[in-house]
Amino acid sequence: MLYALVEMLNKESLYLLALSIPLSFALSACGGHESAQSAADSSHAAKSGDATAQSGPRVIAVTPEVAKRIDLKTEVVTRRDVVVPLHLTGRIEPDYGREVDVSARISGRVSNILVRPGEMVKQGQILALIDSPQVSDLQGEAVEAKSKLAIAEAHAERERQIYEEQLHRPKALLEAQATLQNTQVQAELSEQELKRQEDLYREKIAATKDYLTAKANYAKAKVAFDQAKTALAREEQLYKNRGLMKRDYQLTLAEVTRDKQHLATIVKRLDFLGADKKMTQKVLSTGNINGLVQITAPITAALSRYDCAVGEVVQPEKSMFKLTDLKFVQVSADLPEVDLPRVKLGDKVSIKIASYPDSTFTGVISYISVNVHEDTRTVPIRARLANADGKLKTNMYAEIDLEGASRKFLACPKSAIQEHDGGKIAFVKRPEGFQARPIKLGKEGELYCEVLSGLSDGEIVATQGSLMLKTELKYQH
Repeated sequence: MLYALVEMLNKESLYLLALSIPLSFALSACGGHESAQSAADSSHAAKSGDATAQSGPRVIAVTPEVAKRIDLKTEVVTRRDVVVPLHLTGRIEPDYGREVDVSARISGRVSNILVRPGEMVKQGQILALIDSPQVSDLQGEAVEAKSKLAIAEAHAERERQIYEEQLHRPKALLEAQATLQNTQVQAELSEQELKRQEDLYREKIAATKDYLTAKANYAKAKVAFDQAKTALAREEQLYKNRGLMKRDYQLTLAEVTRDKQHLATIVKRLDFLGADKKMTQKVLSTGNINGLVQITAPITAALSRYDCAVGEVVQPEKSMFKLTDLKFVQVSADLPEVDLPRVKLGDKVSIKIASYPDSTFTGVISYISVNVHEDTRTVPIRARLANADGKLKTNMYAEIDLEGASRKFLACPKSAIQEHDGGKIAFVKRPEGFQARPIKLGKEGELYCEVLSGLSDGEIVATQGSLMLKTELKYQH
């Protein structure tokens, strides 16, 4: 009946059956009378053999026919490259530059707060308003500087007109020269007419009236000639001094530039301290000073800390708000110094969080410190990972598995290792069967473990079917 049952079961069922049925009995069921007799003889030899067999390592005899029936497989123990994961513990932190403290750049009294704790704020959004005496003083200086600039611009415009007028002086000079020549000719003609009339008057030929008229015309022509000479001299002098006029115009332009720069500097200082640009322009246009400074968000993030109140006097060294952006986070951990060669930038890591036991998060090594802690002999490392859904929170405890670089060592298949009497054993193939041998293990990979003692390079161990060998070992014991 047991024979028929074994024939119907697959090899997995046979393994489960081996947990409750001794190997010798199962072998007898699988192999008939002869196999049972062989197993019984082997069991008897293991129990009542000579003294040497009893004191040496126990060997379980397995015939080729039985090995085939239970699908027994083996593998060679040898040195090979094995990827050994590194397991570290760490904690979640905001990514670099994604957590900032926001404070006022000058002292002042909080006049209004426009956000609430936990609120998402955008970059440039106004968080609070501060009334600052320093800003009031700067706004007053800006209004005064604008007035001085207006005066300087008016002066420069006047000097410009004068200078441009001087550029046209050659035309006036030519006109003065022409006028002088004309008046000179008129004076000479008048003088000649006067002499002629004077001669005729002495000879009693010309009338007194004609003589006096000629004399008046001469006097008039001479006055016009003298005036033309004076005008020409003035135009000549003005033309010689046109360079001086240009220098005066340039000085007024420099004064305008200086006043513009002074006003721009004050506006920039107000902008640096947090004064709104539109508000500053309104102060300049109306002259009404308000002294308000805006505290704005430097990044888009959540308001994670809120430490101020309306009416409170704040100082530049005091943080008013803390903004935290957790769209990307980093996991910080301490890597043992001996494992440093196994980790490099860009390596992928798997991260488990206690709050989400069914989820595995993936990150990339983004930072490896250049310093080794002198007390713990560890190196700080950080892995960066995305957190678009916001599940990961600051200071969460994290379990980190790093694949790391492979290591070469004497490797035993994990499927060949069994627990026995509180230790680890492997079944090593011998001519007479499989020997149960205690082993000591080191690093553990996905499929192989490092062998520290108990096995040698080139030995063959049972992998599939080693569980049934262990069951038989317990039965013999």
